[in-house]
Amino acid sequence: MKLCNLMLAAPLLLGAAPAFAATTTPVLNIRVDHGSVWQAEGKQNSTEGFIQIHNDGPTQDVLSAWSCPDADSTVLMGKDGKKLTQLVIPAKQTVTLAPGGMYLALNSLHYDVERGSILPCAFTFDEAGAVGGFLNEVKRPKS
Repeated sequence: MKLCNLMLAAPLLLGAAPAFAATTTPVLNIRVDHGSVWQAEGKQNSTEGFIQIHNDGPTQDVLSAWSCPDADSTVLMGKDGKKLTQLVIPAKQTVTLAPGGMYLALNSLHYDVERGSILPCAFTFDEAGAVGGFLNEVKRPKS
């Protein structure tokens, strides 16, 4: 008899779940992808990381904090080589951290960035909140 009551109640519970989920799930307009990090050469203690930040929302958002826990410090650097304290991500735009432009400076690495390394990173936006991303090892191009 109890099993029968559960079977009758199941469609009601399942029907209620999507409505509840729709009211509590925030819309995430920011996504990060295509992350990469230079493979360390020799006993290199620091490296550079790159990533694309997409804002699919109708308003700008601001990247206000970042960290990659496999390094003692992660610094956002501008194209001019100066530290940035924040980065505006315009609405419906993609901002790319890339070689020759803005990048993440990962200092005092906890281990060597070798072939196959993947470094997790956290990015905090004023509106979207915390967004995770990964930097995949790539070989540094020959100069």
